[in-house]
Amino acid sequence: MTDYPRDQISQRGGDPDAISDHYRNEKPESISVSWTDFVETIQGEDDSIEYIAAIQDTLTELERRKHERDTGMPVSAVWETDAQQRLIAEFAFAIPTREALDYLIDQGPLVELGAWKGYWAYELDKRGGDVTAYDIDPVLDPWFPVEAGDQDVLLRYSDAETLFLCWPPVGSMAYEALLLHDGDVVYIGERPGEGFKAFADIQFFDVLDARYEHVTQIDLPSHPGAKDDLHHYQPRE
Repeated sequence: MTDYPRDQISQRGGDPDAISDHYRNEKPESISVSWTDFVETIQGEDDSIEYIAAIQDTLTELERRKHERDTGMPVSAVWETDAQQRLIAEFAFAIPTREALDYLIDQGPLVELGAWKGYWAYELDKRGGDVTAYDIDPVLDPWFPVEAGDQDVLLRYSDAETLFLCWPPVGSMAYEALLLHDGDVVYIGERPGEGFKAFADIQFFDVLDARYEHVTQIDLPSHPGAKDDLHHYQPRE
């Protein structure tokens, strides 16, 4: 992992001693997706996306099982304890939509870090998108070829590529990626004001706030208890 010089970090607007306290004391009310909203949203999405189709099929199966067994346990409880985790393990944490995929393709070429199983890259590639995916520890059976690499791979690229981060892991990877990339950034996940809990670190969001203009937000269907969106950032002039 790169050891970033202090002056380089400061020049890029991310000095850990000078980052803002913009989000630190925020305690927003939860705006996580409810079970009802999740079901209604998913039923209206494009089932040509394999993740969407799998969720729709699972919901239908859970309703059938509930009807046959006449159980008092709500479908939402079964989903949260079983189906949701299986689907996440098979596909991804965030759920793509046609709108989000089309938008990402228009921002290409894309360099994705922390791609995990490469599912988003798979859907993008299937639709003609230009994407290269990396993960520090690629899985054995990915949806899409994922190369081994961390944020240092960005040294191979210019600001012509868009950095794509989908549910970046807790820690410094996403923040350090911003220090090595001068182009656009597309981030998928929650923002700190939406109950920040499982993504990157506060320095990542502080640098986005200080150095980038938030130009686009696309709502995504989210698993109950989460609130994922696509956020596009462009460097400030």
